[in-house]
Amino acid sequence: MTDELRAEGADRVVHLERAYDATPDELWTAWTDPERLARWLGTPAGPLLGASGLVRISMGDDPDQTVEVAVVTADRPRLLEFSWSFAGVAGSRLRVELVPVTADRTRVVIDHGGLGTSTTGYGAGWQAFLDGRLPEALGAPAADTWDELFERALPVWRERAAALA
Repeated sequence: MTDELRAEGADRVVHLERAYDATPDELWTAWTDPERLARWLGTPAGPLLGASGLVRISMGDDPDQTVEVAVVTADRPRLLEFSWSFAGVAGSRLRVELVPVTADRTRVVIDHGGLGTSTTGYGAGWQAFLDGRLPEALGAPAADTWDELFERALPVWRERAAALA
């Protein structure tokens, strides 16, 4: 497990790595199949792959809990890159790399950049999704709730942001 906040000039990049007991194809499907994506990240308004424009993903009941994404790169089963526009926040970019560790274990590497200084919520949010919701969608026993994981992670991401300021 690796969690870092990196500075790239004035830009900030949230970097996380996790290994899962799943093949790259299983994780690819978790990221790209609308039904599977809805189990852990949010409900997309349609398919992400092949969409001609932005696809809205609802991540909760609140209308502010939506993101508009477009697939920029899709190299199955190893790389996805998205444009990412969360409600009320300037657009950013999300890179998801799926790296085989063994035949049935894969490391997910996330780099979410273009965030400016609004990194703490992104870091804590991705950590909560990757540590709780994604493993559950892959069949692991239920962990703490997303909110509990987020609240525990937030102070650490705030410290990382303060260290870069």
